[in-house]
Amino acid sequence: MEQLTSGWLGYLTLTWVVITVLWMILLAYRSMLASREEDQLFLNKGEAHAADDMHALVGKLDKLTKPIWALGIVAGALVVLIISLWIWQGMKAGTIG
Repeated sequence: MEQLTSGWLGYLTLTWVVITVLWMILLAYRSMLASREEDQLFLNKGEAHAADDMHALVGKLDKLTKPIWALGIVAGALVVLIISLWIWQGMKAGTIG
């Protein structure tokens, strides 16, 4: 188990942790924005600024989609790589199998 926290595998694990935390923060932020978006607005002509705010909110949500997908894919690929390398190192050292 110490292999995961030392050497280059440790650096990969640390990178995965940082990317996963960033991904979770973006997911939480998007969730917060989406909860504000779900509020129904019944606007008259005098409340056009509220409509502009909603359009800006939808724009922020759209901008978050690609980074969230990218970080999720990178985090998933890294965890698969880390597990594969950890198993490979264990088999190479003779501690697994």
